[in-house]
Amino acid sequence: MRPLGLREAPALYDAVHQSRAAISQWEAWCTPEYGLLDAKLFLQRSIEQWHVHAAYDFNIIDRSNGLVIGSVAINQVSQLNQMANLGYWVREGYTGRGIAALAARAAAAFAFSRAGLTRLEIVAQAGNLRSQRVAEKAGATLECLARNRLVFHGEPRDAKVFSLVPADLGLLVPVHP
Repeated sequence: MRPLGLREAPALYDAVHQSRAAISQWEAWCTPEYGLLDAKLFLQRSIEQWHVHAAYDFNIIDRSNGLVIGSVAINQVSQLNQMANLGYWVREGYTGRGIAALAARAAAAFAFSRAGLTRLEIVAQAGNLRSQRVAEKAGATLECLARNRLVFHGEPRDAKVFSLVPADLGLLVPVHP
């Protein structure tokens, strides 16, 4: 896992392109029109959001060949409530190996130890069983089925809401007097 950089736009685009059929079922940003410019704009926005502590995005890298095989993101950061959302996707051909769960735990450890957060939420559409399984394998707790929690292509969708807190990773929560 490593923070995003602009030079990775072609590799990110390729990973999304190779996985479009699977990702587009659950992520509205993944459309047939998604192109290299979209990858560049996403990376630029991600870098800007990192600098203002609004989001932290990472590419997941295959150590054996340097290939971008997915992404994990901490976004919708609320400094007031010390919480954020945690999202992830993995390139087709790399799914089912525990990679997303490992990346989610690593991103959560970053969020808790470096970004000052005390809660992460994973919000998965009710039908997205793969994402729900990743949340469970990452150690997240299912809190509820939230009605109309997400809007996908203009339509409200129910979603399962999972949470991760520092104790789930065996980390201590800093006490602020």
